[in-house]
Amino acid sequence: MNPSRRNFCARVALAPLAAGTAFTAHAQGWASRRLPGSIAAALRQARIPETSCSFIIQALDDTRPQLSINAGQAMNPASVLKLVPTFVALNLLGPAFRWETPLYAVGPLNDGVLSGDLAFVGSGDPHLMADNLWSVAQRLRDLGLRTIDGNVLIDRSIYALPPHDPAVFDEDALAPYNVGPDAFLLNFGAVRLGFQAEPQSDSVGITTEPPLSGFTVTQRPQLTGGACGAWKSRLRANFADPLTPAFAGQYAAACDDQTWNIAAPLPADRFVQAILAAIFAQVGIKWNGQVVSGRLPSTATPLTTWKSEPLAVIVRDINKYSNNVMAQQVFLQLAVQTFGVPADFGKAAQATAQWLDTHQLGMSDLVLDNGCGLSRTARISASDINRLLRAAWASPVMPEFVSSLPLAGEDGTLKRRFAGSPETGLIHAKTGSLRNVLSIAGYVQTPAGRRLSVTALINDPRAAGGWGAIEALLDEALRSA
Repeated sequence: MNPSRRNFCARVALAPLAAGTAFTAHAQGWASRRLPGSIAAALRQARIPETSCSFIIQALDDTRPQLSINAGQAMNPASVLKLVPTFVALNLLGPAFRWETPLYAVGPLNDGVLSGDLAFVGSGDPHLMADNLWSVAQRLRDLGLRTIDGNVLIDRSIYALPPHDPAVFDEDALAPYNVGPDAFLLNFGAVRLGFQAEPQSDSVGITTEPPLSGFTVTQRPQLTGGACGAWKSRLRANFADPLTPAFAGQYAAACDDQTWNIAAPLPADRFVQAILAAIFAQVGIKWNGQVVSGRLPSTATPLTTWKSEPLAVIVRDINKYSNNVMAQQVFLQLAVQTFGVPADFGKAAQATAQWLDTHQLGMSDLVLDNGCGLSRTARISASDINRLLRAAWASPVMPEFVSSLPLAGEDGTLKRRFAGSPETGLIHAKTGSLRNVLSIAGYVQTPAGRRLSVTALINDPRAAGGWGAIEALLDEALRSA
């Protein structure tokens, strides 16, 4: 961190005359359309032209921005786009909204034996985890279930979506951020592989979280000396048979324990089956069937219902950690709420636009696409993001919305970015990054207690080098009196 950034808080405290002058200027509505020198210098150093950027700073108690650069230009926002559906959802669904996933018996349950199928009706719950299903299995035990003499039926009819190819966006099918939405999304569609160096046996232990029935490693990596380095690439992982992977490479003892989060490399029904079989075995429910997709028969009998965490908690997880598939599930719920089932992305975009228009937040250039920002076609202007931020600050759901944003130097995607700097604890903002895209949007509180909305969108082949300009923009906001 350079000295000018490190000491800006002190300069604010010692410069009341300059601060007062700045306040008078923007209180009168003078929006500067010239880049401050610090931002311009950072862009020059990164070789990013001003025309590739949109910047806006506006005090929440002012009617006009104090800085506005290309703010009306529609640009790719990357994950900053998540602010739109999460804010709309908090209003349309309510912070206390919960997804409900019901379970049914398709057949009689007598003397502990279900003579038929056990059925789940997918609700689109964005945060249905393996440990939740373990709790459900315990409930089934309490209801007397000991044997399932049939299959597990998953009804996914709440969504009408085309097949999802996780490799389409960037050819990385194992990346958890590429997991697509699923009416019965389980564990984010992802698995955590654990690797443990075991020098005493000259071996490498490999585990999965959650446990997967049938998971067997057919070849373990060779335990070697040397530095840990790029350990994932050195594994030479082969998931051709997902439940019996092979690792033909090496793993350094210096790596000790490591984890690798991957998108489950097997079809959704097989993934659910592997998890459920492990859970049923743990709780003592006998089952030798399969997981199949289909519609719930009208003759099914309700058994129990799993309820998700409240939407306020879900939104916090989405924005702080930029979870793409959770954002898509929330986006699709807007379609369910507005138009009923089945939901698709087109209806979700229509529902979002309808709510924005009704609440005087219409955005003519908005392209929502899948609602999460993992897109090359998504578009929004910095001006529209700023309008949304200001509307959110004045809304009844302001506490839930603002607290969902990463806090500089403290948590989420900003935990390391500003750790130990003057910005720590003074910025709540959503970040976004893709190839050729870098963005941030949120709120800044100055050392004097004034609050401002700040948005930066950079679309350029050198966008990854634009953090210096974003930091300079935030410093400009923090200097405001």
